[in-house]
Amino acid sequence: MAVEPSLAQPAHESTEETNDLEHVSTIIPRALRSTRHIRCDHEFLGLLNEDFGIDFFSLNRVFLGVPPAPKKQAISLCEWAIRTAKGNVDEAAKALRAWAKKNGKGQYDPRLLDAPEQTYEQTEHERSLGYID
Repeated sequence: MAVEPSLAQPAHESTEETNDLEHVSTIIPRALRSTRHIRCDHEFLGLLNEDFGIDFFSLNRVFLGVPPAPKKQAISLCEWAIRTAKGNVDEAAKALRAWAKKNGKGQYDPRLLDAPEQTYEQTEHERSLGYID
């Protein structure tokens, strides 16, 4: 008695168990898989503030640039800053801001610092196009 293929049953049965990563690699070609980072947001800065005690101003200036810093990098930099400041959170905040200035990261990015100021006419034009409210 022959069994006809149906939509409920796959055409071929797989007898071997595969883990999720092997399964993904067969479905999605390597060129299409994402390698992007999970980036910082305001909620994550709150967690960093709770864990390390570094003030929001410094965390915001260092990690919320364009684009925001990856979360793993933010954690390792906070650990580094606390370790170099020997536990002093004010010194750690200064160290983070100094690192960001030196490396042009966060809101110290030259693309943000050197950007022209937005004029009244430009704002009105963008408002008329519906870009801003």
